[in-house]
Amino acid sequence: MIRGLYSSATGLLAAQTQSEVIGDNVVNLKTSGYKEESTSNISFPSMLVKRLGGNRPSEVAEMGEMGRGVGVDRLSISTIQGSLETTDIKTDLALTTPGYFVVQTPDGERYTRNGHFQLDSEGMLRTTDGYDLQGENGPIGPLSSEFSVSADGTIMDQGNRVDRLRIVEVPVDSLQREGQSLYSTTEAVQESAGAQVQQGAVEASNVDLSGQMVKMMTVMKAYEANQKVIQTQDELLGKAVNEVGKI
Repeated sequence: MIRGLYSSATGLLAAQTQSEVIGDNVVNLKTSGYKEESTSNISFPSMLVKRLGGNRPSEVAEMGEMGRGVGVDRLSISTIQGSLETTDIKTDLALTTPGYFVVQTPDGERYTRNGHFQLDSEGMLRTTDGYDLQGENGPIGPLSSEFSVSADGTIMDQGNRVDRLRIVEVPVDSLQREGQSLYSTTEAVQESAGAQVQQGAVEASNVDLSGQMVKMMTVMKAYEANQKVIQTQDELLGKAVNEVGKI
């Protein structure tokens, strides 16, 4: 009975983690370049249950397997392309092919599909958090307000070629989200050869709101079911202690 409480508790914890991930997705519905996350559950190894004592005290009878609960296996990130939103702002850039922009942070290189960039007072192209957008030759700039970016990522300013955007491909399974739309990886990245960029647009979040609502209802029902099981087991345990013990 005690083991049943633990098993049901793991179900509650798994459902809570799933609800947190869904809530995070919904909160970032309007975050440019955000990629929807999802979780998958994994069962803990089952135990073979045996009953001691039958017709003879030494007899052992197998009763089958008993589960020991579930846990969250891992987070997976959807790489489906979000819709493109035209802004007509020169510093807004959208990737129309797989890949990630490279930005330099105090903790090293990070990767993003959030194309909301801006020019700082020195004409350097940065993220809204102040991280330098990287080109093939390093930080991009200084630029004038009239710079342009071609489809292949080449940056022109006043008739001169300044640089070309550095766009990389990152193994999906190695992506680790940091903040809302920055990602890191422990694996090697590859330069993207055929990346395409659209200036004056941004990629919207790829979160499917209706799908998230359906998942949330499913998770809530699973949470309630495990909660009821715990309450039932607690009542049975109370009776075993307070009533059976009196006999």
